[in-house]
Amino acid sequence: MDEIKQKFPGRGKQIDQLDYATAQSFQISNYSPRSLFIYGPPSTGKTTVVSEFFKHNGAYINCVECFTPRLLFEHSLDDLIKHKPTFSNGYTSSRKIDNVQQFVKAIREHLSPESTAKTRYLILDKAEKIRDMPGTILPVLLRLSELTERNVCVVFISNIVFEKFRVKGGTIDPYMINFPDYTREDTLKILQLDFKPTIVNSIELDDEFYQGFLEVIYSILCHNCKDLNELRYFASLLFPVYAKPLQEGLVQKHETAKLYRYAQPYFAEATERLYLREISSAEWTNNDDKQKRSVSVAVELPYYTRFLLIAAYLASYNPPRFDIRYFAKTTSEDRRRKRGGGTRKTKADNKLGGKMRQQLLGPKAFPVERMLAIFYSIIDDDTLEDTIDIQLQITSLTTLRLLFRTTSMDKLDGAKYKCNVNFEFIRTVAKSVKFEVDKYLYDFC
Repeated sequence: MDEIKQKFPGRGKQIDQLDYATAQSFQISNYSPRSLFIYGPPSTGKTTVVSEFFKHNGAYINCVECFTPRLLFEHSLDDLIKHKPTFSNGYTSSRKIDNVQQFVKAIREHLSPESTAKTRYLILDKAEKIRDMPGTILPVLLRLSELTERNVCVVFISNIVFEKFRVKGGTIDPYMINFPDYTREDTLKILQLDFKPTIVNSIELDDEFYQGFLEVIYSILCHNCKDLNELRYFASLLFPVYAKPLQEGLVQKHETAKLYRYAQPYFAEATERLYLREISSAEWTNNDDKQKRSVSVAVELPYYTRFLLIAAYLASYNPPRFDIRYFAKTTSEDRRRKRGGGTRKTKADNKLGGKMRQQLLGPKAFPVERMLAIFYSIIDDDTLEDTIDIQLQITSLTTLRLLFRTTSMDKLDGAKYKCNVNFEFIRTVAKSVKFEVDKYLYDFC
């Protein structure tokens, strides 16, 4: 038991409860406990700990895969009797089981009292799926050892409490073991297990260095994410970024504050884009220099498509009531006389954070007609309609994820889009076509 406790930090109490319930440390092989119910939030080590604890005499079944009673019964029996579908048996199960009565009878026939002198454990992961099956299945599984007269114990693993499993006819309560969320110390210990000491530019990155990195990312992400799998995912992707200044010789190993300052922009982007899965881990790994990527994408876009992207950005970040001020093709006198229906921003507005306010709020959805009106306003080319397919260019920008559609695809009229690029990217695109985008943005005027 001590070996398992060292392997799973923060789960010593739960392992002791499993030990007491099954009497394994007492070396009582024929002890048949009542059913066990393991519950707790996701990513708390339930499946991993239970599978390791019963790895020698347990049969593991995932109820998501076995979503019908027949699949559940047949796979459970096959795992209990160590039957494997092969070419010789036609890749079939040991026998056909359609209902719970046949399942009890099959266990009696295939498992003799002598073969079950040592207790066998049937582990049902994602057990909440059993609630979608007939109501007679759960009571039988809870009393499976009693009904079959064999040493078979059913272990349920679920994310929800047992009170939500209760059926009208009543059931026998199993022995319940709770797996709570990991504490901060336990989470850091588990994340530390993934690290292997490395050497960068003759500098050894030891456990202490990695511990400092883990404390930084945990303090940033713990408010929004406590899922252990997500934290491991972030740690594996962000550690190369955190250690990059060491490779370039910009900081020393002990200068934690400088390391954090260099990595802070990447950490901020990770909380936005990685956590929401806007980009994949492969895209993040290949995205070492965002500015180079922006320049390369801007150069690859066709000439008129760049103007279309600029028009989409202006439509996303400018209030619609100011379109007349910025894009109406009138004389300068008319433009001075007509302010476009808006009010001038005063110093008081700037004190309240008027500057960059729209940038902080993020892009807003706009109708495609408004984007096209801005596009035809900022580009002066009478032969445009004969040389470019606007709808095709909009589709291309959507495929590149520079635009994304906010209305459903089945809605043909009134389609709305959002611009999915930041200001640095659009400024790079505008420079490539010699367009001063700052003069047309509400935040900068």
